[in-house]
Amino acid sequence: MCNALSPERSVIWSVLHGLAPHDSAHDLSAEYFTHPTYRMWFDALCALYRAKREVSISSIDAILQSQGHMMRDTDRRALKRMLRLPPPTRIAENTGLLCQALRDRHQGLSVHIERLIN
Repeated sequence: MCNALSPERSVIWSVLHGLAPHDSAHDLSAEYFTHPTYRMWFDALCALYRAKREVSISSIDAILQSQGHMMRDTDRRALKRMLRLPPPTRIAENTGLLCQALRDRHQGLSVHIERLIN
């Protein structure tokens, strides 16, 4: 079984825990996420960080509802888990590389994160 990381999930997890940039000033954008749920979460997190509000399941849910989005139960459980647990070491130590992978993929460049496979 392959343990390759999903760059999108890894970056969202890092943003949730303040390990990754969360604004366009640091060249990370919601449009880099192809998964619609991660794109919505990233937008909500950016809004929370700009407003200097607490990042929690209820604050993210409130932002999503104000934007007309409803979280599915499976997405809510995944978000709760990512909020409760810090990202694994290989994600935390490679946040910059994973963010770069999202930027590169968005720009149509090659993405090489194979070295993060255990």
